[in-house]
Formats: sequence, structure tokens, C-alpha cells
Amino acid sequence: MRKELTSVLGAAVLTGAVFASTPAVAASSASPASSGGSFAAAACHKQKAEESVKIRKTKSVNGTALGLVPKGKIVCKLKNEKARQWYNKCGQGSDQWNYISYRGLKGWVPTTCVVNV
Repeated sequence: MRKELTSVLGAAVLTGAVFASTPAVAASSASPASSGGSFAAAACHKQKAEESVKIRKTKSVNGTALGLVPKGKIVCKLKNEKARQWYNKCGQGSDQWNYISYRGLKGWVPTTCVVNV
């Protein structure tokens, strides 16, 4: 229930940020993974890594690893999305992924591996 609420709230914040943008910006800010775009207008939700977790290029446990967030480090969650693949990471199963920023690197991490600060 808590993760579902976090997901819904994260989507609402992101949606508000997109609607606050100009129409040209809103139309061009589709998916960061597909467009390489930036979510500068999106609010940063601080989260802490529950375990060391790989930052992935796509929402998949088989996606290219871009880097690593060490256990206990703070990341900036920019958005949350559902993926087609179910995973079991950090002791829990889910299909939710967070698009995060950590030390200038942006990518996807399993939602089950990070908690709100």
C-alpha cells in the first residue's frame, strides 16, 4: 500500500510539473530513457538506497548498468514508472522502477531498493 501511494504521489507531482511547463516543453519531455531528455522541471524526492543498487539504462534487470548507488547513499527520484518485467530485488518483488539522479548520473533503479528519506 505504501509503495502504491508513493507511486501515485510521485506521478501526480510529475504531472503537475509537466502541465506547469509550456506546451512545447510538455510535448518534448516524453521518456528520459527514450529521448535522452532531462526532467529539470520535475521535483526531486530524496530517497536512500536500502542496498547497493545498479543504475540501469532501461527499466529492466537486464538493462545496461550505468553505475552503482552504494547502500545508504541519497538519490534524487525524478519519476516512477511501471515496467513489463516483474523483478525480485532487495527482498521484494515489483514491476515499479524509479528514474533517479545520483552524482549527475541518471537512470533506473528498482523501487524496492530505495526508500523515502
